[in-house]
Amino acid sequence: MTFFSCAGHGFIWPTRPTGFLKLLLSARPITLSGVRISKRPFFTTYTTSLWIRFLRFGLQSHKKLEDDLHKVGLTPPQFYVLATIGYAGGLPFGEIGAKMMVTVSNLTGIVDRLEKKKLVSRKRDENDRRVVHVVLTDKGAKLCASTLPLFEKSAAEIFAVLDTNQQKELSALLRKLHPESVTK
Repeated sequence: MTFFSCAGHGFIWPTRPTGFLKLLLSARPITLSGVRISKRPFFTTYTTSLWIRFLRFGLQSHKKLEDDLHKVGLTPPQFYVLATIGYAGGLPFGEIGAKMMVTVSNLTGIVDRLEKKKLVSRKRDENDRRVVHVVLTDKGAKLCASTLPLFEKSAAEIFAVLDTNQQKELSALLRKLHPESVTK
């Protein structure tokens, strides 16, 4: 879970927002216990509103990707693992976790489910038995290759409202917000 803090009030934000967070992210006024709540709650800064828009976009685009990947029996994290090791080859758990920005303990469950589907396997490092690499099986490599076009189509649909120049501008702005990602 991710911790969400707003105007001095703390809220826990589950994968799918519910309750008050759903209210905050809603684009239209809502009546709650007979009180009409406007679409712009108690935020006093533009940056907070921008953050909420960014959060809303992230949730909506993730949901679309989740629905599209469900058609091939994968979750977004499972696809990210397949794509990461499909691109880089077999990687140690720690490197995959760092690239996906998840802990090794979270990654273990994802890899367990992929291994159960016979899409990946674990291999001990020949030089350091403490290191475990995750590699694609033939079935995993085929699924990864066939799923990449679906992922790219889904991403293209998400960003279709922006022309190419706007997409490049957005990419530059996001790199500016997270500059260390450029060097990795």
